[in-house]
Amino acid sequence: MKRRPMPPVSRARRALMRLALALPALPTWTRAADFGFKPPRDPDDAATAELMRDLAERILPVYQDADTDAFLANVTALQIVSGAYRAAYGSSRSLRDRRQGKPFDGLAERAILDGIYANARALEADGRVGFAEAYSRSFQELVSPLDNAQAQAIMARLEIPPAVYREPLRQAFDLWRAKGSLPEAEALALVRTWLSYQSRNSFRGLLPELFAAQNSGRYVAEADIRIPVRGGVIHASVVRPGRVDGSLPTLLRFTLDPAEDDAQRSAARGYVGVTAYVRGRTPDGKGAAWPFVRDGEDAAAVIDWIARQAWSDGRVAMLGDGYSGYAAWAAARRRPPALKAIATTAAMAPGIDFPMAGQIFRNSMVRWAQEHAMAEPLPAGINGDADPDSAWQALDARWYRGNRPYWDVDRVLLGKRSRLVRTWLTHPSHDRYWQKFLPSPQQFARIDIPVLGIAGYYGADAGALYFHNEHLRNRPQADTTLLLGPYDAASIRRGTLPTLRGYTLDPVARIDLPELRYQWIDHILKGANKPALLADRVNYQVMGADQWRHVPALDAPQRSRLRLYLDTSGRDEPHRLLQSPSEGGGNARLSVDLADRRDVRTPWPDALRVKQVPVRNGISFISDPLTAATEISGSLRGVFDITSSRQDMDFSISLYEQTAAGECQLLFDPYDFRASYAGHRVRRRLLRAGERQLLPFATERVTAGRLAAGSRIVLVIGLNKRPDRQVNYGSGKDVNSETVSDAKWPVRVRWHARSYVEIQTG
Repeated sequence: MKRRPMPPVSRARRALMRLALALPALPTWTRAADFGFKPPRDPDDAATAELMRDLAERILPVYQDADTDAFLANVTALQIVSGAYRAAYGSSRSLRDRRQGKPFDGLAERAILDGIYANARALEADGRVGFAEAYSRSFQELVSPLDNAQAQAIMARLEIPPAVYREPLRQAFDLWRAKGSLPEAEALALVRTWLSYQSRNSFRGLLPELFAAQNSGRYVAEADIRIPVRGGVIHASVVRPGRVDGSLPTLLRFTLDPAEDDAQRSAARGYVGVTAYVRGRTPDGKGAAWPFVRDGEDAAAVIDWIARQAWSDGRVAMLGDGYSGYAAWAAARRRPPALKAIATTAAMAPGIDFPMAGQIFRNSMVRWAQEHAMAEPLPAGINGDADPDSAWQALDARWYRGNRPYWDVDRVLLGKRSRLVRTWLTHPSHDRYWQKFLPSPQQFARIDIPVLGIAGYYGADAGALYFHNEHLRNRPQADTTLLLGPYDAASIRRGTLPTLRGYTLDPVARIDLPELRYQWIDHILKGANKPALLADRVNYQVMGADQWRHVPALDAPQRSRLRLYLDTSGRDEPHRLLQSPSEGGGNARLSVDLADRRDVRTPWPDALRVKQVPVRNGISFISDPLTAATEISGSLRGVFDITSSRQDMDFSISLYEQTAAGECQLLFDPYDFRASYAGHRVRRRLLRAGERQLLPFATERVTAGRLAAGSRIVLVIGLNKRPDRQVNYGSGKDVNSETVSDAKWPVRVRWHARSYVEIQTG
């Protein structure tokens, strides 16, 4: 095995991990003074530094706060921006002294971060040394005495790139430019954000060398490890805490993605951190891999190898996000003796939420295969200087405007045939190809280790819900815990931000989920106290109530459900949602021309909080105002009493709260599903064109929220016609073989009086 120097903390993975803590903390004073301020046009304008200095100098003499620690933290920032570096270093030292013996929280981190920068600027101002040497000295002085976990937290905060703060600064400048002044709380927050942005621009180039020197004395890192497995080899890296005698438990991540290498963070928590790469992949991200096929047996072999090492105490827990979350379940079903727990976030479930969801293929599978499985250069037309997201969207538009079957999606997006994508397309149902990658009912019943799953309401839930529910269905006594909240896949993995796509999270929801996962593992492997947030099998945050709920099961038969019927008696939109079925017959109608491509340049909405509910290729229904505050939770279910003009179609369902003020909050990510697979993923059952029929469904999404009195519930039902996914033209043929020519005439759907949706309340 070849020893390597410890690399810096991965910027790609750690950049936003602690952004919630990094964002400005508002002071607790109550006075309402305003400060005149004429913001610059841009954070990088030459005049910005002097304008911010002037603002800080005017806040300092009047700033007060009853919380001494918060006062010291904020005064330090004001003094730095004002140029009073020695005073700022003194304030930060006072805060550090006060935090001794207390939890190493955001205030303690700020005291060190600001202390490093203030002292460096003071040394530079004294003319003794240049800034680079001064910052290096200050970093060494304040970081070296910290333990591994504390030092890791400081380095993760330092690695947040300036770009993260630039956009909030620009938005704040735009907000306050027209007003000419800003309240003192917002003024202090602006100063704090400016300090974070300006300071990182000055020291970011110094970090790699400083981190490498710091970590070389803290950890023993080994790379180029090759672990033999049946018929091949697995590449891995190991990071162990230095200065530790004896064996330790191990945290393993089995992954495709080098950006997920968190072995050092695991070592900082007192474990041996191991990152192993799927068969065919190397730690530099090179090498093609065939996803899902050998991961379970290979991960189990790696676990057996770990247990035989001198530094191992024989206990292994697995971490996993997305694909590596799937790998943890694939290993658990083989029950290697050393595997003692798995902790996953937004775990991928092949055939359930990837490469299709609701049995509808997503174009994103092609990008995923290109970047994570094939590890090949980007397709022609996508270069390193272009924004990859925009480039792939342009390829989606090219696909959408064409008249080729979905069998050719790889040729359109990649310019060539992909054997991997072609293999996936040949299995549109949840057939044995997909089933063999997941635990069987018998294997679920034998998984007897503790399991933690973390998921979100906004597109990070289907796989996690599948694993949790199937585990409990087949092993009712399973030690399995699920946490759900207003998160998406990125915010779960990188750290929770105060806002998500325009929605401001309740304060109790702003938690460091990766850190919570480590706390749970400490409970399992080290006997630490179980995190209070994980008090029951299912723990979910109620949006709008600023509370968590802890229950044995999310959907409980004994709890009441709010049922709302689709009004079919009127013709005007929005239609109504009623407490009982419409009287007098009638129907609500929707017609969508699937061949119309004029909307190719119209972006699909992404915001969670909007002024007006987006209704595109759909029909909307709205309830009467709620007479009292109502708490909802769980998944939306229902029955469509419909007459369809075609043998199949892809529905999209969205649910909103419309407040009395008219603002609309999306309660879960829109759920798309293929009608012919509703309620049964394995066998396709075509609709009877022109006949009235019942279509039961359940969304593979969950939510929880407190709907205020006076709010209305808005249901939007649409037909899928998006550039970024497969389009079902309803001919009854294999959807992969259909083209725009199969559209022929618009698809028409009529909803009749027995149609309803329902969700759990109370």
